[in-house]
Amino acid sequence: MVYFLGRDLTVAITSEHTDYGVITHTGTGTPTSETLTLRTASVRDFTDTGDASGIPNLLTGDTAFAGARVGHDDYALGTVFGLIDQSDSTAFGFTKSYEVLNLTGVDLSLGAMDEDLSFIGQRATMRVEVKKENSITLTRKKTNDLWDVIYNDARFGLIENFDTTLAAAAADLQIEDGLTAPDFPAYGYRVYLKFRDHTDANSVGLAMAIPNCCITEHSITLGADATTEESITLQSYMDPIIVKEEGTDTMVADATGF
Repeated sequence: MVYFLGRDLTVAITSEHTDYGVITHTGTGTPTSETLTLRTASVRDFTDTGDASGIPNLLTGDTAFAGARVGHDDYALGTVFGLIDQSDSTAFGFTKSYEVLNLTGVDLSLGAMDEDLSFIGQRATMRVEVKKENSITLTRKKTNDLWDVIYNDARFGLIENFDTTLAAAAADLQIEDGLTAPDFPAYGYRVYLKFRDHTDANSVGLAMAIPNCCITEHSITLGADATTEESITLQSYMDPIIVKEEGTDTMVADATGF
């Protein structure tokens, strides 16, 4: 387990889908005679072009939690860090960021679950690895209800086969509910960590990606005389991916990297 301050690294989150990501948006409900305004999780198309008859790009009032895993066209070579220009002269254009803002701390734990095995007639025992146990806890200054909504509505990412022709009002149904086996590669989220650059001007900081993460915990720390902070924990049973592209400050998230 290693703890980093927020200033030591940059964290970005994407879905495991190459085109679609997860956002929160405002909806309305009427549980009583009064109309209740609430935030819910939904799916958006994060490519550089949008289809008005299907799942749209980011709309006014949307807050992005996880973008698409692979960049498109004017996505600055597919990087998941920094501002990403989605404008491309379309009515759906926005400039967005996949990075976690107001980050104060990162608790990273990389490990594995082992099991001792013994065989009949043999005195020796062996220890075998059963599965990976990787988790990352992100702590930030609480500025909105984004993580609250994601924890309640979208802990497991996108479903495997969703209808891309659905409009924004029906895109909420494309969120994985966790009631089926996670047997497809686009399950969950992908968390990227980019560490600070080396002192050598020709080298950049190491970048790491933890694939197929699910959200397991969410907590809020209140303080009467301190900043309110919230933490979210993502867990993965897959091997982390470590990539550093030498000689440039761009970390590329494509098929040859992440």
